[in-house]
Amino acid sequence: MGRAKIKRGSTNIDMTAMCDVAFLLLSFFILTTQFKPAEAKEVSTPTSVSTETAALENAFTVYLDKEGKTYAVMSDDMKEDVLGNVANMRNINFTPDDIKAFKASAFVGTPLAQLNQFDKMSSQDQSKVAVPGIPTDSANNELQVWISAAIKSNQGKKVNFLIKGDEKASYPSFKQIIESFKKNDIYKYKLITNPEGVPEGTALFDNFRKGIK
Repeated sequence: MGRAKIKRGSTNIDMTAMCDVAFLLLSFFILTTQFKPAEAKEVSTPTSVSTETAALENAFTVYLDKEGKTYAVMSDDMKEDVLGNVANMRNINFTPDDIKAFKASAFVGTPLAQLNQFDKMSSQDQSKVAVPGIPTDSANNELQVWISAAIKSNQGKKVNFLIKGDEKASYPSFKQIIESFKKNDIYKYKLITNPEGVPEGTALFDNFRKGIK
């Protein structure tokens, strides 16, 4: 008796639906991913053994480069309110174009008198210009104004104040930044450093091993 032949089915699989799903997922992640913002200036930070990470939400970061120049970077959702507060404090009239340019700018790195001119430059032109930094001297401490404007713009949210200083920056320059915070009654801020391992044999190493922070 002959063996019954079983009709072979097609081995081709329609991948159209799977490709559609993969494309939709890829589009979703591209549109929702938040990329790391551009650094105001290249800063080589010192190392530390701290394992605590700085909160970047609603953050106001002060940069200090090795030349002693000061810059400020803030979260995008803060920018318009901060600029409005600066305008009120210094009696400056910013036009809608000025506000738009400020919101698109990556950082604040000039005195207020040069702010509009710098913000309206392209990112390529900004990188070619010698940026003077925000004045922090006692005669004209504009960093104090920016910090005060950030405090008033929090809208009930806590502002995370951060300081990222170059390891080669001078102490007087760093002290001027601290004084700017003190004049706004801000005594809690975080220093951004490069993490390193805790030295073995120290009390801090024993605490980390025991889970004590």
